[in-house]
Amino acid sequence: MAKLSSFTRNATAIAEGTPVTVGVTDQFIIVTRGMTADYADRLWALRRAAVIRYNTGLSVTDVPVTESTLPPSMDDVCQAQALSEKCLIDVQGLENDDGSPIDIATFNEMITHRENRALLGLALQAAASVGRATKEQLKAAEGN
Repeated sequence: MAKLSSFTRNATAIAEGTPVTVGVTDQFIIVTRGMTADYADRLWALRRAAVIRYNTGLSVTDVPVTESTLPPSMDDVCQAQALSEKCLIDVQGLENDDGSPIDIATFNEMITHRENRALLGLALQAAASVGRATKEQLKAAEGN
């Protein structure tokens, strides 16, 4: 029989945030909240605004877009902004090639650019994973 804990997450970690190690070879830490209702609602509003901007001034032969058919580059910007506003708290252990540290404000700005799509992907993965690891850790601790 399926356990409810397999489908739920730690609400405290989602609301308050937790550090998540990201990357494979080169790793750093993103301190993030989970994808709360605030994140989902903000993402919806940003996508809706992007659709209005995109569709404004289209010619008769152009195809309008919807929230689910935004061009990928526009959707990435919406996701980056929603993450920055509602999820991301801090970034640790990430530096420029010259060795200077990257702070959260710089990271938030970087993930809005298409050339940094890999960083956006890591931020999305981190936010999506919040609460999952905590549940697994609690379950393992109960077994000891």
